[in-house]
Amino acid sequence: MKKNLPILFLIVSLCFCQSAFGEFQNRLDSLNNRYGKVYGREKLETLLEISREYWNIEPNKGVELGSQALALAQNLDYSKQVVKALYYLGTAYYYNNQYDNALDYLLQAHRFASNHDYKKYLADISIQLATVYYQSGKLKKSYDYTITALDIYESQGDSCGVANCQNLLGIYYMGIHEYDRAIDYFQNGLKLGKELSKKSIIGSILNDLGSLYTVMGDTLKAIRTYKEAVKYQKSSVPNYKSGEFELNLGHLYILHGELARAKMYLSQGLRTAKALKSKRLLRDYYKYMALFYTKNEEDHNSVIAYQTQQAYQDSLAADQLANKIEDLDSRHAIEVKNQENQELRAENQTQQLEITRQYIVGLLILLVLLVAIFLLTFRYRNNLKDNELLYLRNRLVSQHQEELISAMKRLKNSEDKLRKANETKDKMFSLIAHDLRGAIGNISNGLRMYLGDEDLNLSEEDKKEFLQALFHSSDNAYELLENLLFWAKNQTKSITANKQMVDASSIINSNIGLLGDLAKIKSIKLFTSSNPSVEVFVDWNMINTVLRNLISNAIKFTNKDGSIEINSQIGEYFVKISVKDDGIGMMPEQIENIFDGKTTDGTANEKGTGLGLTLCRDFLIKNKGKLYVESTVDKGSTFSFIIPRRPMSQAKFEELLHKESSISLVNS
Repeated sequence: MKKNLPILFLIVSLCFCQSAFGEFQNRLDSLNNRYGKVYGREKLETLLEISREYWNIEPNKGVELGSQALALAQNLDYSKQVVKALYYLGTAYYYNNQYDNALDYLLQAHRFASNHDYKKYLADISIQLATVYYQSGKLKKSYDYTITALDIYESQGDSCGVANCQNLLGIYYMGIHEYDRAIDYFQNGLKLGKELSKKSIIGSILNDLGSLYTVMGDTLKAIRTYKEAVKYQKSSVPNYKSGEFELNLGHLYILHGELARAKMYLSQGLRTAKALKSKRLLRDYYKYMALFYTKNEEDHNSVIAYQTQQAYQDSLAADQLANKIEDLDSRHAIEVKNQENQELRAENQTQQLEITRQYIVGLLILLVLLVAIFLLTFRYRNNLKDNELLYLRNRLVSQHQEELISAMKRLKNSEDKLRKANETKDKMFSLIAHDLRGAIGNISNGLRMYLGDEDLNLSEEDKKEFLQALFHSSDNAYELLENLLFWAKNQTKSITANKQMVDASSIINSNIGLLGDLAKIKSIKLFTSSNPSVEVFVDWNMINTVLRNLISNAIKFTNKDGSIEINSQIGEYFVKISVKDDGIGMMPEQIENIFDGKTTDGTANEKGTGLGLTLCRDFLIKNKGKLYVESTVDKGSTFSFIIPRRPMSQAKFEELLHKESSISLVNS
């Protein structure tokens, strides 16, 4: 049974070839019938399609019909058909193994399509140019034209074109021995071809994929791939691709040691090669036959086959073809440059003609105007002078009005700002006077009562509480006066930041030591959860004042037995110091108006100054810092500020500020 398989395959193949040829003949008869019935552009299109049918079967006939179509298209001046005829003629020359003529016509077609912006033709021609350049050994040019076609196909949503480009990219990477990338492109193209149910695309890619596996030495995988390709090759007339497929499959069976099957496929490939008169297929046939005879230990026949192969190889004149291709490329580049220069010259001539025309029209208009002005000047001279004077006077009045309006707006803005500033200062001084009078009055009345009232009978505990109350009042008055002094100096610009590199942890430690006793009076736990040693570039006294105000506020608004946490975080550009309490917290509207100078009594009825946070904000601005706050009613508040780790300009500060994470910004 196995001995009869090759014979059976040949019989089936011959029957199929007759059937396929019948299909080809039917298509050809239909086109010839239509060619005799139509006229003009449709007749030209039909002639082009007839020439296309001969590409794979009889390339010489395809060249002859393509030449006729080109001449007809040029005579009728049908630009699209000229491009198509050049493209078809170049492709016919490619199938006829005349690469120099193929490139000549294809490059002309490419240039013509590019000039007329025929995108679809440009992509198809680029694909064919890529194929010819690859066969000629110009892999880089093949890749460039493939990418050009791929970009166009993708922009137009042409999936068939994209699949063909994937196939060509796979062939390119196989040619430069990047086999993994080649497999990826073949698989992508194969997947797309199967989605489109395009048998021609699937068969072509499987054939090239089989060639890749052959080059990689994976004979079994190559055979399986070629066997899969068989069913996709059946629908086409025996042509160059089918001949190449049969020879490749024969070569694979030689490598696999199945010489009988190899002989069967090589014989089939020989018939296709002779039918097409393809020197390339005949060269490959005798190359594989030389290997076949060597495997079969027929050395004499192997030598004869090798000599025949060399004869066909010589007739292809590869070296001469390479020179012709280089010459065609150079000529194509020169023609493109000349055409660009010609277009520029034509554009310059057009522009020059337009300028000349405009110049003549302008002269005519000017002449008419001069005549009209000459005739009317004497009669309207006085009126024109009066109109000019009136126009100038109105223009000056308009300018004065605009300047006056602008000055009034600036004055109004300054007045609004001044009034607002005065209102703020009046309000602030009123609050300060009230707070100072209250604090000093409490101290004065308390001391008077303590020293002058003999009937005052107090226990030691009562005396202690009494003195603590006086201490709070005096401390509040001192804090108010100190903040008022700093604020006044800041307002008059007499206080400047003496910035230098200092240890941030020393500022925290100093304030904890200073305010620890005050916290103990209310049984508040004052502690640091993180206080690493890190240098910052600030004025020590200013930042010390900022932190002291924030901790004092936290003590003031934290209930007895509460806690206050001081935390320091080191960023790439800034150090962030936070004061977190579990006190009474604030509502959102209080946060928005936090710098208005309003005071709120503490949890032990401590009095505020109304200046502390304003001073904190101003001092932080002088030290390139920012103040942040987040608060929840009855849960507490967290006041944080950032200070720079190194000297920086204002612009750099604003740039780097956005790179550090932060919470709700209030110092904007």
